[in-house]
Amino acid sequence: MALRFKVPQDVQREDKILWFITLRQLGIILLGGGISYIMFVNITKHYYVNSLQMGLIWTPAAIAAAIAFVRIKSMPLIQFCLSACEIMFFRARYRYWIAGAGTSHTSSTYGFTYRKKARKEEEIVAYKDFNQERIANISSAVDNN
Repeated sequence: MALRFKVPQDVQREDKILWFITLRQLGIILLGGGISYIMFVNITKHYYVNSLQMGLIWTPAAIAAAIAFVRIKSMPLIQFCLSACEIMFFRARYRYWIAGAGTSHTSSTYGFTYRKKARKEEEIVAYKDFNQERIANISSAVDNN
């Protein structure tokens, strides 16, 4: 028995409304363009507008177009900017890992520091005796396999 309706396979992709424009992009463009148009109408009623002022009036429309269409690293511009702000302001910048310290580490992923107690230094330090002959034997064994 055949299905009566076609079920879309890629449900994460937004539907196209006009040619290549999605509903979200159309809403962003209309909002930015509407703000710019309202500014244009109100300012030109009372003042003479030169080209510099005209560029400043239509800036919200240009920002809206960038938000709607520009993609960086396959992410929409607004998502990229929010991710960059999260990384700069809300995530810690440093992570520490002490080699050979066993359970000792410092993790500061979400703005707080979590630190376990380190082992005693006598337990941490363990020296291996490697000489040139032993290293040559190990490397030849690895190369032969």
